[in-house]
Amino acid sequence: MGVGAHAAERLPTEADYFAQVPVVLTASRLDQPLNEAPGAMTVIDRDTIRQSGARTVAEVLRLVPGYVLGGWNGANPLASYHVALDDFGGRNLVLIDGRSVYASSYLGDTHYGMMGVLLPDIERIEVLRGANSAAYGANAMFGVVNIITRHSADTVGGSAALSVGDNGIRDTYARLGVGNEASNVRVSVGEQRDRGYLNAFDDKRLGQVHVRADLQPSLADDVMVSLGVSELLSGDGYSATHKSNPFHQLRSRTSHAQVEWRRQLDDRNELQVSVNHMEDRRWEPLALTVSVPPYPPILLDVDYGTWGQRNNVEVQQRTVWSPAWRTLVGVGYKDERARSDTMYYGQGWVSMGETRLFGTAEWRVNPAWLLNAGLFVGDHTLAGTYTAPRLMVNWLATPHQTWRVGLTESIRAPSLSEYKGDVRVYLPGMPYFTRPYAASGSVQPETLISQEIGYWGRWPDAQVTLDARLYRERMRDVVVDDDGDGAALLPNQLGKPRDFVNRHALTLVGLEYQLRWKVAPRTELWLNQNFSRMKWDDPVQEAKEERRPPRHSTTIALFQQLPDNWQISVLHERVGSMTLRTKSEWMKATHRTDIRLARTFRWEGYKAEAAFTVQSVEGDQLFFDPRRDYRRGRHGFLTLQLEM
Repeated sequence: MGVGAHAAERLPTEADYFAQVPVVLTASRLDQPLNEAPGAMTVIDRDTIRQSGARTVAEVLRLVPGYVLGGWNGANPLASYHVALDDFGGRNLVLIDGRSVYASSYLGDTHYGMMGVLLPDIERIEVLRGANSAAYGANAMFGVVNIITRHSADTVGGSAALSVGDNGIRDTYARLGVGNEASNVRVSVGEQRDRGYLNAFDDKRLGQVHVRADLQPSLADDVMVSLGVSELLSGDGYSATHKSNPFHQLRSRTSHAQVEWRRQLDDRNELQVSVNHMEDRRWEPLALTVSVPPYPPILLDVDYGTWGQRNNVEVQQRTVWSPAWRTLVGVGYKDERARSDTMYYGQGWVSMGETRLFGTAEWRVNPAWLLNAGLFVGDHTLAGTYTAPRLMVNWLATPHQTWRVGLTESIRAPSLSEYKGDVRVYLPGMPYFTRPYAASGSVQPETLISQEIGYWGRWPDAQVTLDARLYRERMRDVVVDDDGDGAALLPNQLGKPRDFVNRHALTLVGLEYQLRWKVAPRTELWLNQNFSRMKWDDPVQEAKEERRPPRHSTTIALFQQLPDNWQISVLHERVGSMTLRTKSEWMKATHRTDIRLARTFRWEGYKAEAAFTVQSVEGDQLFFDPRRDYRRGRHGFLTLQLEM
């Protein structure tokens, strides 16, 4: 049947994504079995997400080797791959149905967007462990998390869930889906509440509404439409009397609209057009205490609120040229803009744009050798023109054993704040103002060169799969905020501002692996480990011991089906000593064990499940900021779910 047969083989169905060797899209934008992907991949399906007992995507990512859970308080969970160089996840690309959730307005944020999805709506999460700017451009530096939601045809009917527990946990979820063979629509709503860390002012209420429609106007066309809004209300601040960060309420809202159209042009070509709009708003009023000798301390009302918008359009075409050759080429444009009276003083809307051209080529040299090459060319209005190439060679030594070796270059374009931030706060009744940050705009993109040797092996008789990655990552031109010694003072300005500059370089070497073992038909065991060493080039920076990832981390997960429709999951995590900020916030090695016991049953003819989850069985542990005695506590909650 020639090329047509190969093309048909390469069009993935839902079953392909959950086969014993899953098909993935995230590594190169081409659908590829795991053993042929140009990088280390982790796939987590919806059953595993549910059985893990996780309440956030960040907690789910504990099942991915190399990811470390963080968050400056309990209302702002964040998971970082290898090293957390910031508090907002700006170097980690997060996609929801292929749409970037990067927020433009504040400091290049992805953690708010990561919260903008309801866990029961997720079909699977694909994670590329490593750099991937060759496929996605700037900011795909430390990992790519692609959250893929369920097709609305799979959610026709209704569903409802309620979780209630200690620490103020109260989560609700409801879903309604309708449709027919040609069109389906799902509406989902949910809310999460809890009281965050112990000893922190971080109570949280997160509400969300999402709509997804899947249409098939013809046999060759598929259209997906997605709309959503999420709003977070939370506490923030260090103490009631802290001068620069007192207790206050923070409100943020993220909304999006997305349309994706796919057309099967023929048995060799598929065209995809994507258009999306994202808006993020943040309200953060607080009262600061400012001292201006010889005047007495002044109480100052400030709002660090921001408003950001992001528009993106992209066209790509997949082509099967022969059984040995496949390509994907695409073009796109994005516009990012933000405004804030405080953060971008006197500038109104600030913006930046990027035109991009990208491509991937897959060449099957012979049945045992596969070459993957990728190139991304971006023309950025502030960062200039950049390229991000990738070359990966896969040796399929046997049908179940693959070795890969490759080289990837990635970049991170600085955020709007790093390019154009000008933070000013004027004192009432005085001509003076504070100016803590004044970006000169001279900052350059960060670059990362990643070298890796990988192995993927599967032993069908033993039901064991192993994926290992040996890596060396070299990062240059790391962006930091300097001490302001070179900044000029404006008239009536109090204190010198800080600027964003490229100052340091670091090297990270390590080994990570994930092992999955189907011990018995009703028993599955996961084992993840990561061993790494990070070193700054600058001896002074190295001595500071800032932003130090753990040298080792281990996650063991057991998923056990029991008689009479019972199921138990045990997830144990050990993370070595580390600091997510400064040396003074160094955390000792931690252990965390989560246990979930559940039973499915029928109620009035509907499928139902009752589950009880205990997180952090070991009890309270210092977390993120030991100086303030922030602790991650033991929490238990009961979940009832009904499928109609």
